[in-house]
Amino acid sequence: MRIRIEIEDGGLKSSHEFESQNRGGEALRDKIIGFLSASGIFEDKVESGPSAASARDYGSIGTLMDRLESFIKFEFSNTWFTTQELRERYETVADDIKLSTVSTYLSRMNRDGLLDKRGNRNNRQYRLMEMVEPEMVPNHNYQRQSSYEKRRA
Repeated sequence: MRIRIEIEDGGLKSSHEFESQNRGGEALRDKIIGFLSASGIFEDKVESGPSAASARDYGSIGTLMDRLESFIKFEFSNTWFTTQELRERYETVADDIKLSTVSTYLSRMNRDGLLDKRGNRNNRQYRLMEMVEPEMVPNHNYQRQSSYEKRRA
């Protein structure tokens, strides 16, 4: 089961796709509800902006990595940011978090293809990768060899 959600709010457009191999889709349903809650979809417009809604949601839904991912998609959708900038802005709406923890999760998100990175170790910046439709990407069957495997060959 695959579900695609497109959200447009005040000029900010985002698109999110969820996929599950389970027939029942309960885990997928829970993930989508958690995501929509974190994005403020279910909140009344009476509150004082996105920060008021986000303060509760980012501190309580899913794993810390899931919360950071949702936060990045909401706060840094089209811009480069540093580890420190993410930490400072996240702490304004959720719990305190160690800089080393933020750095670790950003590195993992980069490894998983969610974030792009640039700069050296001291000036590292990240941003969300632009999503490319699967049918537009050529289907090449390349295999990567580690340097260890190359030396053995």
